[in-house]
Amino acid sequence: MKRAFAMLAGVGLILGMGCGNYDLRLSKTLEEMRYRKRLDDNLIPVPTKGRLEQLAIFVRPPLDLQGPTQTFGMTVLEPGRFDVENSFIDQDKQESLHLLARVKQPKSPTTKKSATTAAEATRGDFRTEVVEIVKSVYGADVELNQFKDETKKHGNHSNTFKTKTIDLAAKKVQVYFYGDKTKPYEVALIFEYPTAEHAALNPRISLSLEAFAVGEAAKKAFAGGGDMEAGEEGDGGGGSGAAPPI
Repeated sequence: MKRAFAMLAGVGLILGMGCGNYDLRLSKTLEEMRYRKRLDDNLIPVPTKGRLEQLAIFVRPPLDLQGPTQTFGMTVLEPGRFDVENSFIDQDKQESLHLLARVKQPKSPTTKKSATTAAEATRGDFRTEVVEIVKSVYGADVELNQFKDETKKHGNHSNTFKTKTIDLAAKKVQVYFYGDKTKPYEVALIFEYPTAEHAALNPRISLSLEAFAVGEAAKKAFAGGGDMEAGEEGDGGGGSGAAPPI
């Protein structure tokens, strides 16, 4: 009789553990569905069939921003200075996201040194060049040593940025740097908007930065037609994902 009771207790324990795991998985699934809805309610669909997808840079700008535009909307840039020069703009609200990026791609064995463009040969430090552009466009007194670390995270996917907010009376400019010169990806995301829109727009910017991905993580997000899966490791904010092949 004692043996029968022990067996029943064991079966009950196993069933209980099974139900507990199911409830946990269900809870995580529902949580992820709610999160995806938040993204869809606050961000535009990811742009596809363009330079961003070709170079495996996954970004969903805040809702109502249109783009990418045919030309970079922040200023005129020298050809070849950056690998990606995209702008997303809401003309009515005077809000925008300007994205600049450089991607280190593996060289093909058949590539000749002479094939390197003059602009690529004279490229300086990515962050320094972006800061100089920001200073020139906005007349802002900003230096690289003023940027602080900020991490945006959902589940196990996290992105670490160097960031600085520039207050220009009637407008704000938020600059985020992702990756560095030791990594395959260096990306600058520059958000510009009226100061009066800060409370409404800032949560959307945070969601956009959470969903951001490069390299293999971006390829998976593009392939799924959505965003990072719950529990999926991102590139850790350092741009460690390998660059796409040529």
